[in-house]
Amino acid sequence: MSIDQNIPRSEYPRPQLIRETDWICLNGIWEFEFDDEDVGIKQKWYKEENQKYISNKINVPFCFQSKLSGINDNAFHDIIWYAKEVELKEVFLKRRILLHFGAVDHSCKIFVNGECVGSHTGGYTPFNIDITDYAQIKNRIVLRVEDPSKDNEIPRGKQFWKEDPGWIFYPRVSGIWQSVWIESVDSKHFVEKIKLTPNIKTSEIIIQPTITGKASKDLIIHAIIKNDDKFIAEYETKLDFLGDIDKKRKRRNLLEEKIGVIEKLFKTNPQNTFTFVMKIPEDDLILWDTDNPHLYDIFFVIKNKKNDFIHDKVRSYFGMREVSLSNGPVEIKTAKETIITKNKVILLNGKPIYQKLFLLQGYWPDGLYTAPTEEAIKKDIQLIKKFGFNGLRTHQKAFDPLFLHWCDREGILVWGEMGSHYAYSIKAQKNFVNEYIEMLERDYNHPSIIAWTLLNEGWGVPGAEFDKKKINYTLMLYNMVKSIDTTRLLIDDDGWYHTKTDLCTKHFYDDIKLLPKEFNEEKEMKYPKDYESPIYIGDHTYHGEPIIYSEIGGFTLDIEGNTDNPFGYGKIESSEDLFDRVLELLKEFDRRKEWISGFCYTELYDQYQEINGLTTFTRVPKFNPEKLKKALESMFYK
Repeated sequence: MSIDQNIPRSEYPRPQLIRETDWICLNGIWEFEFDDEDVGIKQKWYKEENQKYISNKINVPFCFQSKLSGINDNAFHDIIWYAKEVELKEVFLKRRILLHFGAVDHSCKIFVNGECVGSHTGGYTPFNIDITDYAQIKNRIVLRVEDPSKDNEIPRGKQFWKEDPGWIFYPRVSGIWQSVWIESVDSKHFVEKIKLTPNIKTSEIIIQPTITGKASKDLIIHAIIKNDDKFIAEYETKLDFLGDIDKKRKRRNLLEEKIGVIEKLFKTNPQNTFTFVMKIPEDDLILWDTDNPHLYDIFFVIKNKKNDFIHDKVRSYFGMREVSLSNGPVEIKTAKETIITKNKVILLNGKPIYQKLFLLQGYWPDGLYTAPTEEAIKKDIQLIKKFGFNGLRTHQKAFDPLFLHWCDREGILVWGEMGSHYAYSIKAQKNFVNEYIEMLERDYNHPSIIAWTLLNEGWGVPGAEFDKKKINYTLMLYNMVKSIDTTRLLIDDDGWYHTKTDLCTKHFYDDIKLLPKEFNEEKEMKYPKDYESPIYIGDHTYHGEPIIYSEIGGFTLDIEGNTDNPFGYGKIESSEDLFDRVLELLKEFDRRKEWISGFCYTELYDQYQEINGLTTFTRVPKFNPEKLKKALESMFYK
């Protein structure tokens, strides 16, 4: 399906699992209504005969608080309804029909033709519902969304619980804010998801698909890897074990598993999830990195080998790269000298890589959480390299998969993060853990993501230095994520309150004269006098982890002059002064590269009243990016 210029964000929304045909973009005009009195369920607004109650219009996938939605209302409206008439082709009704939502903030119930078909909780992560048994040629899809404006037990990130933006917080984002689409899949067998793990040491890609359907003796999965149009490798195996927990399958070409007696006894492997390995010939192995973000295409076909009937056909991609830490100090050649580091450093494909990151908070002036176009996404990512930086820290938001896709394509290092909850409670922990796991599953295959950030500045664990329970919660989050993903680095609580962490991260907005002058002073792990929070808490201490200042700068230059009370960390009078201050700050970090492994500048672009960007909110640079890029060429290391 080609992109329809008349439908907003009509590109295929799931870049890691693409079906070229048999899908319908449902973005565009939907019926819409506020339900401030919470009467919609009682009055059965989801019934066709009551459609009169949903009488306004909204432009999906833009939240009602945004200009692009056509509503532009930032008042508190905790319950909202959507409805859309959708006509399906006859061929769709002969197959299985999946209704997909990229993200709906925060919880919703979905109705099709007057029947409740499912629900979802979590404003950052995708979900789909099988509506096969409810669908017909003409359909009415209705959503009831609840987004409690003042609830701090839900992951909300920078969405303010007050009516207007203020301090470091921005407008709320309620309801649908990523694409909605329907796809038709085979009624018997289809690929539900694919997990891809590169191993550059063995030149292999470890593949773990989940297949919906039951076994058939003639059913096979065929996988092909290509580099552009060049054939690289292929693999084929029978799927005669699907849905049968007792079925023994041949392990021809499968990843060898060391399974204990207990695991064999209790059949711990998921029935329809299995693992195999594909080898990339040594001559065809090209590693993914920031200079050459090489991606391989991988295709999967499920078919009946006896009659060649194709049940499903999907396409994905992967990058061959490895993220790790050195065992200790390393020798590094820089543009001007050779240094020996004082502590561990981050390695990409076994080589030291300095983190030159921007903080990105992911708001657009007219779309809020939602980029107006795919081109707007690409522009943000390309700006990072224009300034001479090599990565970004996604801050307090799980970004659109299409954004991460372009980071994969452009060779941008990404620290993944989700919006924080702020209250500490059992409910808050459940909300955060469940949604974080969903984000990990969604984003696992992106080679650009090299680290996960769990918490930020103690948000969600206030006063953790005095409360063992909150320390244990942070430790639990660290171990939980490590149980799911061992291929990336992990920051437990960015800025301070560290317990167990792969990186020691600090935030610094003070006078640069207060920066530690040498490594022994840095190791004391004390902030300047204006900070009260300890960098490590409880019995936890520094163990030689790479040190990264993951928030610095924040200089305020309001070149558009349209903010009455701009927020920042030091007022700047001109573009020239801003450039000089940024360069002076980065030179201080260059002088400390023997023990500091990176920085994250706050931030790439202004956000509402927070005028900290090197560009305006509309992405206009405040000085020539190439000027800073040229200066950085002789600083740091790769």
